Amino acid sequence: MINVLFIADKLSLGNSTIHGVTQLFAWWIPKFDQGKYNVSLCIIRGKDKAGDYLKERGISVTYLGKRKFNPLILTDLLKVVRDNQIDIIHLHGYGASTYGRLVSLITHTPSVLHEHMVDRKMPIYQRILDYCLAQTTTRAIAVSKAVRDFMSCSRFVSPKLIEIVPNGVPLDEFRQVSKQKRKIWLDSFSIPEENQIIGIVGRLHPIKGHHYFLEAASLVLKEYRKVSFLVVGDGDIRSHLEEYAKDLGISKSTFFVGFCGDIPLAISAMNFLVIASLSEGGPLTLFEAMAVGRPVISTDVIGLKDCIEVGKTGYLVPPKDPQALATKMLDLLLDPDLCKSMGKQAALSVNKYDNSFTVRSIEKCYDNILLNQ
Repeated sequence: MINVLFIADKLSLGNSTIHGVTQLFAWWIPKFDQGKYNVSLCIIRGKDKAGDYLKERGISVTYLGKRKFNPLILTDLLKVVRDNQIDIIHLHGYGASTYGRLVSLITHTPSVLHEHMVDRKMPIYQRILDYCLAQTTTRAIAVSKAVRDFMSCSRFVSPKLIEIVPNGVPLDEFRQVSKQKRKIWLDSFSIPEENQIIGIVGRLHPIKGHHYFLEAASLVLKEYRKVSFLVVGDGDIRSHLEEYAKDLGISKSTFFVGFCGDIPLAISAMNFLVIASLSEGGPLTLFEAMAVGRPVISTDVIGLKDCIEVGKTGYLVPPKDPQALATKMLDLLLDPDLCKSMGKQAALSVNKYDNSFTVRSIEKCYDNILLNQ
């Protein structure tokens, strides 16, 4: 049995229940070959709301309960690695990659550095730490070409060590939502049956561009009234966004759903999805929408623009441009046949992003590491 330890800084970001990497853990860990890999998860910080989400899915987590820059993190991780006879350390996040690679160096345990985003505001201290620890990285995984370039240029990881493994979603889960279940869920919001529905899914944080989504919604409603807007997710700025919707005069047409444990259901209730992010790494929400057969209007940013076939599976618009976003929203609202056609094409093109392929690629990375030891 190969013992693998996932190490991450924390599970929740801000006041959100869950974010992308935590969702990946929930999808990945049960899909590893149980006869060959024993995968466990260790979190540097304390337990948060996302911990309950993982526990409900049968995933146990070890919490160190330490704040960043606490030197005891190193001793605690050393104990976890030694007590559990870990063969490979798989690192997610800046703190995890720093302390994890130190543990790797001390224990001679191979490490995998996994990067999920391009961080344009990377702290200078992390750049220094990455430079010092670059030679201790055994292998690295990037979720896209842009992230690979970021790892190479900004995190000083040798390009020879980096493998691109795109994120994926469990496609089967997103293709099994019944029309009856969808109707019952929508009825709970008292949305008129004749209304089309536009949604945005993600933690409520400025980087996700919700303000621009709401501004675009206000512009759409001036031209087309039979539409409702769903904001799915929670986070620190929820009350601010709700007030902003009131200021824009769209609160009666905008529904703040909060955290939703059934994303396939939520997205299937939409005619199409909007991603208004200012930056992304591996766009899970994009793949989720495509799996359900919904077109996506997305900002033209790194992490997203390579995954959308413009005019076929969705549209790209400049970030921070509510007018451009509203224009594309109206294009799909006013042409339902086009919307359905793009959704069908999206469902076909997403097949390569099944997360079983992601897990198999990670397993292959582990095998190569152990083979070359």
